[in-house]
Amino acid sequence: MPTVTADDAQAWFIAGTIVAMVAGGGHVLLALIDTVRPTFFVPIESSAKAVMEGTGGRLVRMSGGSGAKPSIWSVWLGIHITHGIGVFTFGLLCLLIATHDFNLVERIDAIRPLTITVSAAYLAVSLRFFFTGPVIVTGTATACFTVAAVLSA
Repeated sequence: MPTVTADDAQAWFIAGTIVAMVAGGGHVLLALIDTVRPTFFVPIESSAKAVMEGTGGRLVRMSGGSGAKPSIWSVWLGIHITHGIGVFTFGLLCLLIATHDFNLVERIDAIRPLTITVSAAYLAVSLRFFFTGPVIVTGTATACFTVAAVLSA
């Protein structure tokens, strides 16, 4: 039976970070493209985008604004951009820790459960609200972080 090493755990952990970074970075890129050429996050029914551009949100009004600006379309794109930045940053921070000193991942008890919890939360949201692509990405990241945790325990 092959011997499992710390390098194996580190490789699985890094794989999970790369999945998150590629997915988050791709999400940001697609949303930024949509700011100039709506292509990826635009509704299939073109009239829906027009309605989104022509109305604001209740939260703005509840916060003391007019509710007309920003448009729901702008908010939609901003949410996608910031969501992607958050996922990318999560992956990047974990990658930096793992490549700088993987012993930190093993010594700081909270890191492994947190990476599993964060990626599993994204998986749960993906299963409930998204489509197959995000489910595969978040499931893969969750699996990588879980295998790394088991191997480094």
